[in-house]
Formats: sequence, C-alpha cells, structure tokens
Amino acid sequence: MNRFISLLKEMAKRFSLSLARLFGIRFLDRTQTVVFLQPYEQLIQPESRLSLPAIADPADPATVLFSAREAVAPTGAVWAYKPGNRPTRLLRCGNVQTDGQVLCTDFWNEYLLKDSLSRTTRQRVDTDVLVAPFGHYQDGIAFGGYYDFMYLVAAKLCRIERAVPAHTFDQATVAYPLFNTSYERELLRYLGFQPDRILDSRHHEVHARTTLLANSGHWFYTNEADVRALRDRLMPLVEPSTGPRERIYISRAGRRRVLNEDALVTMLDRYKFRVIDDKPRTLAEQLTIYNRASFVMGPHGASFSNLIWCEPGTHLFELFSPNYTPDFFAYLAELMGLHYSAHAAGKPRPDGLQLLEDDMTVSVADVERGLNQLLERDYRASVTR
Repeated sequence: MNRFISLLKEMAKRFSLSLARLFGIRFLDRTQTVVFLQPYEQLIQPESRLSLPAIADPADPATVLFSAREAVAPTGAVWAYKPGNRPTRLLRCGNVQTDGQVLCTDFWNEYLLKDSLSRTTRQRVDTDVLVAPFGHYQDGIAFGGYYDFMYLVAAKLCRIERAVPAHTFDQATVAYPLFNTSYERELLRYLGFQPDRILDSRHHEVHARTTLLANSGHWFYTNEADVRALRDRLMPLVEPSTGPRERIYISRAGRRRVLNEDALVTMLDRYKFRVIDDKPRTLAEQLTIYNRASFVMGPHGASFSNLIWCEPGTHLFELFSPNYTPDFFAYLAELMGLHYSAHAAGKPRPDGLQLLEDDMTVSVADVERGLNQLLERDYRASVTR
C-alpha cells in the first residue's frame, strides 16, 4: 500500500510539472536556483563537517545504535533578489515565482498546481523588502514541529539578519506559511518583526522590490554557522541563575510517549531528576531549563532542539522506539560539546519500517543500569578535569 501511494504521488508530481510547462512555468531545482540567484549573493558560509562517534546502547554495549560517520552540512547562502521589471510574487507555499520560474531554496517546489486549485483569493501586499525564509506547508509529518521551525526557519532568519545591513532587515516584512504557534510569534517579535509585518503567504500575495532569501541544507545536520548564530542570537533570553544545575527528565504527552513512564519516573526520582511536563512554555523558559541542566533524559522529541543552550559537558540520554532512531540530536550534542547516549526500547520491526509516531515501553531496569554507568563515567570525567 505504501509503495502504491508513493507511486501515485510521483505520478501526480510528474503530471504537475508537465502541466506547468504547458503554461510556460519552469520549476528550478536547488542547483539551478543557486545559479539563478548568484548575482544577488550577500553571504556564503562554507559547508561544515563533523565526525560523529559510534553510539552503543549503555544498557547493552553490544548493540550499536549509530555507527561512526561524518556529518556534512552543505553550504549556506543569503541572496537579496531584485527582480527589476520581471513579474514576481510569493506563492502560497512561500516559494518565489519570478518571470515564469519557480525558485527552490528549500527541499522541493511542486505546490503550484495544487495551489492553483484553491478558490481562496489572497490579498495583494506590496513592500520594499520581503524576507521569504521557508517554502513548505506544515503537514505535521514532514514539516510542522518545533525542530523544523528552529532549524529551518529561525536559524535562516538569523543568517539573513547577519548578512544584510541592519536598516534593511529592520524594515522588512516576513512572509511564509506560518506555523501559527506561540513560539513562532515570540521569536519573530524578538527579531524585531511587528505583527503588521508578519504575513501568512496562504492569505497574502506579496510583491517586493527586494526579496531576501536563504537556502536550507541538510534536514538533520544544520550548518554549524547557523547553529551558533541561532544560539548566540537567543542566548540573551536565558534567565540568569546562581543555583546548582539539575538533572531533568523531559516528558512527552503526544506521539513517541513512554507508555510506562510512571515506573520510569519513580526510578529517576531516586537519582534526583526533576520531571519537565509537556506543556506550553515561552522560549525564554525552554532555553533556561536546558541551560541549567546537567543531565537530560527523555524520549526522542522536538524539545531536544534546545540542546544548543546547554552548557558544555551536559549529558543527553535519549530514549528511542526501536522503529525510529534519527541521529540529529546526537549531531547537535557533538557539535556543542555535550555528552550523548541513546537507548532503544526493544527490537525493531523485521521489515525495517520507520514509524515516526511509535510509542515505546522501556525496561526500567535496563535504563537504570545504563544510567548508573553514565553517571559514574561523567563523575570520573569531572574529577579528572
């Protein structure tokens, strides 16, 4: 069934592209877009490379969850596109269409046919400077979570802010398919965008004299320069503290929950872990929680996007369903000088199918055995420094 659905999607994509070509519309791929925008280049940051160590399960060292590998984050760019007399507009999906060409600064750009079927009329807005940071809809699967916003939108906004004169960024309007979350509103306000300069491209057709664009790189491995720019830009939100750092457990209320969490928390209480409930918090509160942590444990989830505000030497112990084990938080931990460990609860499916929303039931005894080893290792490392 999954293969059949994938085949239908691929056929629909090809049909969309063919139909668009009949109407004189050309979809540029990512490479072609970079070539097209080269005359408008404001910043190029080189690719970053990071050697990631092998990660064995501390509860079962014979089980290797991640092999040693090199993480490569592609080159990042910023462009200030000035269309001149070319007809240009921001599409509903956030991509730019100019002179019959649809640019691709993110991952794909084939929404035009689908969007053309929409009967909703968008309000036209003309502006001097437009920031168009993202060209995808939030579907809750491929895109739409806190991680996607922080590393595919917020990090790019920080890159753009660094690349252009302050007066240019300060007068800009930002438009894309908004996530419509409190953390998005808080971050955009923090970067200086007033509510009347934040537009949802699904409802506004924006035309601009200058459009500021930046590209997305690797989905899992964000360019080091972007990570550090995001960290530095938001670090003033971290609330000062003179108290001791603490061990925290990050609970999840939605998908990828630990089903026997009560038993796990009872065990963690003996090790003086504080449980962080899954509830709405401001960016400042989230960043501060991680900045004050000495040890972080929890099931894989978007909250770990805040790892970059941890102090060096903090330990993340990530719990996985055996059917979904991405390594992007291992990457962030290594990049920021943190300790990282991971435990998979049980055996994966024989067919190897990745289940993004899979809940898990952990062996509390296995987790405790692994935790003891990690705490002892961290203690030995601290006394030898």
